[in-house]
Amino acid sequence: MSGKRLLVLVNPRSGKRRGLIVLEKVKPVFAAAGIDLEVRVTERPGHARQVAKTFDLTGYRGLCLVGGDGTVHEAVGGLVERGAAASIPLGIIAAGTGNTLLDHLGLAEPMEAARRIVAGRTCPIDVARIELRDGVDYCVVLVGWGDIADINGTADKLRWMGPPRYAAGALWNILTAKPRAARLVLDGRTIEDKFLFVIACNSRYAGSKMDLAPRAEIADGKIDVVLVRTATRPQMLRLFAKVFDGSHVTMPCVEYYQVRSLAIDSEGDDVLDLDGEIKGAPPISLKVLPRAVQVFA
Repeated sequence: MSGKRLLVLVNPRSGKRRGLIVLEKVKPVFAAAGIDLEVRVTERPGHARQVAKTFDLTGYRGLCLVGGDGTVHEAVGGLVERGAAASIPLGIIAAGTGNTLLDHLGLAEPMEAARRIVAGRTCPIDVARIELRDGVDYCVVLVGWGDIADINGTADKLRWMGPPRYAAGALWNILTAKPRAARLVLDGRTIEDKFLFVIACNSRYAGSKMDLAPRAEIADGKIDVVLVRTATRPQMLRLFAKVFDGSHVTMPCVEYYQVRSLAIDSEGDDVLDLDGEIKGAPPISLKVLPRAVQVFA
């Protein structure tokens, strides 16, 4: 990659406002390889998506992100919308409290991620296209409904805690969770029932390295759906204890599916968790776009 340029988008609010600090830490890796960085700092929610969608990327070797799951979510959406997702690689350097995709890729340490970007090797990842009431969005990590979205909403209020906020949010909501009626359609198969939660995962991990979908692969053309219809409080506490090593999927109350499409409709105005961002509400329709994005890995 010698002599090449990278466009770098930095989210200064990621994590505990670590974006610019992380960038300074990794800059020497790029300088040593003769790579020029053109740095742009995101200024508002949605800015990374706008830049990824509209910026003239001619002459750039890749688009590099310094941020968390929310920054990746925005940038992937922008690239897919412009039709350039498969033609320009995406580099990701962790600076958020949630770095789920990088956990799956084994690149959660910023210096190692920078070295991989310099090496120039890439791999494809799937993207989930989500049709919502008011438009279309794109996810690379997960789509959650029910108690999963409630957990993330609680965790968002606990940002001061850093990564442990996800475990704290999960524990709190386990104690207060109630089943909600919904209609699911998984690859054409309909399930109508009450559910505690439904989560569709592209990567294995969620939150603070919770191994929610241990069978997930990010380029298999499928999304892994984990759901619980009903469970006692002791069962949910056991599930919480097992989720960090993935053994929760052997519990009788847990159902696991691998599908190419998913629809969710529910009564009421339940919110959704889209790659860690609380937005939208059912009904939604999800379709996997296989190997839609290239990432440095």
